[in-house]
Amino acid sequence: MKLHQDVLTISFKHRYQIRSIFKEILGLCGIQHFSLDLVTPSSEMLFFSGTPSHGHEICKRGYGQYDGIISPEYYENFEFYWWENASHRAFADKIVAIREGILGLKHGFMLVRKWNDFHLIYSFATKSKDPHFQSMVVNNVNELLKMGDFAYMEMREVYAEYCGIYNPPIIEKFYGFEGGVPPARYTKDYKLYVANTLENAAGVDCVKSIIIGTHNDEL
Repeated sequence: MKLHQDVLTISFKHRYQIRSIFKEILGLCGIQHFSLDLVTPSSEMLFFSGTPSHGHEICKRGYGQYDGIISPEYYENFEFYWWENASHRAFADKIVAIREGILGLKHGFMLVRKWNDFHLIYSFATKSKDPHFQSMVVNNVNELLKMGDFAYMEMREVYAEYCGIYNPPIIEKFYGFEGGVPPARYTKDYKLYVANTLENAAGVDCVKSIIIGTHNDEL
């Protein structure tokens, strides 16, 4: 995984749009931090964060690549995980000090979607000391996924500006939480594209076989 070259400035650049969309989420279920952490098929990640100081503080201090919560080891293998379970051993204390000590964020967790080989990661946290917060999260995981899907779709066109040759997926249907490795979902357009690509590749191979066979006959 590599971070987009503008990762530290994107959330500030689009802060008004982010704020207008994320306000629909912040405050619900005690959520006081939300971020879209989005990864292209080429493994480039960027953030749209309602708390841009979160990623900014961690990255500017040189801990971005050591932040376990955005490690492919986790987002490629878990549909849900708590921040505390994805800590890099060598830098965990320093990163936690930034999150909890400076920003006051607690009980952070990630929910992960995989669409068209993109990873759409929804990052949540609270500032509450409510001992029942984690139970609330587990009991409302599908509602939280819906929040993430909503925010992603609202930010999708902006995200497309940073995706280069890739077209960000459109979430065509809501899928509930399953657990384990994030289930791979594919849009209708993507399936059609893959089918046409395979068909064209098969056609090229067929033509090559005819040409080679004809050439061998002539010999």
